[in-house]
Amino acid sequence: SVVLSRLYVLRNQLVHGGATWNGSVNREQLRDACAIMGKFVPTVIELMMDNPSTLWGDPVFPVVQDT
Repeated sequence: SVVLSRLYVLRNQLVHGGATWNGSVNREQLRDACAIMGKFVPTVIELMMDNPSTLWGDPVFPVVQDT
């Protein structure tokens, strides 16, 4: 929980302008976060693909149907 919370903070810094292109602040943490997510995300996707009948909850961004 703590690790994911810290990753979320780094994500917010990047997306919402708290970190600048080629800046020196948080670069070490960002490299660590990328390494963690590089292992974590494929594992979660594999877990979900291997268990298609499991209810994973509603999608955060559901597909919008054409009208």
